[in-house]
Amino acid sequence: MTDREVAGTAGRMMNLVRRRSSRGRWVVLATFLLPFVVLYGLNWLIFHPGIVTAFYLDPPFDTPQPADVIVVLAGKPERAKYAALLAEKRLAPRVVSTLVDPDCLRESGVREPCATRVRNTVDEAVAMRRVLAREKVDRVMVVTSRSHVVRTAAIFTIVFYGTGIDVNVLATPLSANPGAPSVREILSFFPSLGGAALGRFDPELYGWIMQYRFWLPIRGALTPVQSV
Repeated sequence: MTDREVAGTAGRMMNLVRRRSSRGRWVVLATFLLPFVVLYGLNWLIFHPGIVTAFYLDPPFDTPQPADVIVVLAGKPERAKYAALLAEKRLAPRVVSTLVDPDCLRESGVREPCATRVRNTVDEAVAMRRVLAREKVDRVMVVTSRSHVVRTAAIFTIVFYGTGIDVNVLATPLSANPGAPSVREILSFFPSLGGAALGRFDPELYGWIMQYRFWLPIRGALTPVQSV
């Protein structure tokens, strides 16, 4: 084989390696982005329930079911208003806030000492799991904002796993200006799942991490409840 043939063969091999390397990078990038694209699509459908009803008569997150208690997540006032409306329709006998331990409040009558001091949605789920399991509740409706409902449903599903409590997460009704999916919600989805799993299976470790969260390189699951 001449020097020219050797050089040509080497060149073809290098081109093949570069093409395969480029293809591999695209595969890795697509694999990384696909879950976020799917999440965005799911969140987009939440803002367009009319499309969902073409396939499901009772779309998820928009179908209230009778429950023993309605849990309203802290944050936007629209959540408490919708929870009160559901209670008026006699879908549940009472409404509780994630900000206060209802048992403590009934006994003491003073709100401040009974504060749960939740910091984020995972905290809310962990606190309500403890409270509702103690009260032997069978069915619960959780009310949150439409932009927040997908992540909330995932968190509560993980945290309430194994309790035997049926959790139905509801989105607040669409407004005249329904808005769009929250990019922050999508980016914080997977960190929140990690926090939920830890809070479910090792609450003490989860609490320790949250206590020192400002010194740890973790984000997403730590969004304060007041801002969601």
